Amino acid sequence: MSAVPIVDAAERAAALDPRRSYIVQAPAGSGKTGLLIQRVLRLLATVERPEEILAITFTRKAAAEMRRRVLEALDDASSRDAPPEGANARLTWELAKAALARDRERGWQLVENAARLRIQTIDSLCASLARQMPVLSGIGAPPTVVDNAQELYREAAERTLSRIDSDEPVAAAVRRLLVHLDGDWAIARGLLELMLARRDQWLRRVAGFKADAGARAALEQAFRAERVRILEQLRALMPQADERDLASVARYAASNLA
Repeated sequence: MSAVPIVDAAERAAALDPRRSYIVQAPAGSGKTGLLIQRVLRLLATVERPEEILAITFTRKAAAEMRRRVLEALDDASSRDAPPEGANARLTWELAKAALARDRERGWQLVENAARLRIQTIDSLCASLARQMPVLSGIGAPPTVVDNAQELYREAAERTLSRIDSDEPVAAAVRRLLVHLDGDWAIARGLLELMLARRDQWLRRVAGFKADAGARAALEQAFRAERVRILEQLRALMPQADERDLASVARYAASNLA
């Protein structure tokens, strides 16, 4: 049985050219990580030191997976004399062979010194840069990355609310928020904590925000969409309920809020 040809073989080969930069976009399971491993192996065969190569990921799990696969490719190339079947597997084996040859030439001993492979998260990269420039970064003590920042969110929320009696512009916003929440400090703090935990969803909308007619329309549209979502959730929970009865009860409840 003949091997199934790789449709994007030319694009994959081009992406391994260390003299050029590429953005690779493809669906899940299409082999993007495998292609990145191949590029790392290709680069290992050309650099003076493995630390010259930097691969960054979003999570520690992804970084560990990438490191593992690079080491497995090197181990497979050192233990196997004949190339494996399949064009893509054979290419990985050949690239790993070339990387091992460079390893022996330069005395890196990568398999024994895997820490020399700079495969890390964005957070750890930023932390390492800050540690190299403690005065310029203004951080002081070496920073650390936490998995659960809930306590930090709470501290930031409490510090913000505590500025209610200050002369800063934020004091008026804090007072307005607490008036809206009937002075309930705990609810205000909890809402701020939730916002900080989900800042990736709203931070880009706040930057450069202008309270014009367009912004008001966008906010009202978001509120309408949220109301529709909640009503659809209610309809799914109470499919047999009479909508007129629900509306009557909701109006009565709303009148009591005043």
